[in-house]
Amino acid sequence: MKQVMKYGCVAVVSLALGGCSTLSSMVNAVNPFSSSKVRPAELASFKPELSVNTRWSVDVGDSDQGYFTPVAYGNTVYAASQEGKVYAVDKASGKVRWSVKLDSKLKSGVGVTADTVAVVDASNQLVALDGQGKPKWKVPLSVDAISVPIGTLNSILIRGIDFSVNNYASDNGALRWAFTRQLPPLTLRINSTVDVNNARVYAGFPGGRLIGVDLNNGAQVWEGVLASPSGTTEIERITDVTGSPVYNFREVCAASFQGRVGCLDAVNGRSIWSTEFSSPNGASVDDRYLIASNELGDLFAFSRSGGKQVWRVANFQRRQPTAPFAIGRAVAIGDFEGYVHFIDRDTGKTVARTQVGSAAFSSNPQPGDSGELVVQSRKGKLALLSVQ
Repeated sequence: MKQVMKYGCVAVVSLALGGCSTLSSMVNAVNPFSSSKVRPAELASFKPELSVNTRWSVDVGDSDQGYFTPVAYGNTVYAASQEGKVYAVDKASGKVRWSVKLDSKLKSGVGVTADTVAVVDASNQLVALDGQGKPKWKVPLSVDAISVPIGTLNSILIRGIDFSVNNYASDNGALRWAFTRQLPPLTLRINSTVDVNNARVYAGFPGGRLIGVDLNNGAQVWEGVLASPSGTTEIERITDVTGSPVYNFREVCAASFQGRVGCLDAVNGRSIWSTEFSSPNGASVDDRYLIASNELGDLFAFSRSGGKQVWRVANFQRRQPTAPFAIGRAVAIGDFEGYVHFIDRDTGKTVARTQVGSAAFSSNPQPGDSGELVVQSRKGKLALLSVQ
């Protein structure tokens, strides 16, 4: 029988009833954080094989609540915090180019295009600033946003609590299109973002579905099946795609909760391979491997050619790892104490480790230039890491 585990900020939302329940009373028996006797894995000693340096760090304010992800765009790193601050930081020096304090608190940010920086405020309004931090426009969202805005070309994409994908014009905030589909009775409330490539939006949905949508008009291009629900109860049948799908080499890869992990053809949605797996926070992909963690924090690597498991490490059990991020021959993972671990992608060995503050991260590690990562902690530490 499947087990449903409460993990981090994952909750179960009953869309049919319009209510929300964490189901904590049902899952305490299997919740890895429910007992004081259960401790996170100790940090293991290792021989450093990579050089990781913190090039700079800036305090951008707390983000204990909501969804906050930094974005490196051009020569600037943008970030926001729940108290309503938005920052633009010079990527080379770490000097703050500008910062603004908005009138209201924020619940998510940031999305960036060539001329727009977008956030969602506590009143569920999509708020846009120009490249100098000046107010540009503000529009109320028609659906409760549960993800960071995603900036692409001249669009800002927002996912709603109903898992809809909504495309707003970056120049004036007009709603261009909204894509919705029917959902099962129970879904996970998660920060479910999208990937955009080749003028298509790739989005995961409850029920183990991946869908390709035309960026220009919102028309469905294809629907693919990553995993199919199974079980006798609605809880057992929760099989939601988690994290963001990842486009790589004509494939779209993803992970699901209580389902499977695998890759689909980016052109037509046909399944290339999949294997049984359950992940609460998505996967990372490079040219060789798909890497994801399960509910306990065990990290797995699967071969891109067929999905065979290559290695498994338990170094991050109950350390609340972020989704992994592939960088060169390593994979970067953040944990609840502010450590960023670097794992050899071929062996699973730890090859480097650095600490950014002492708090959990507000998002997964984000890409900078080649050999760079941007991270933001929930206590406000924004940092650029260089990996050699």
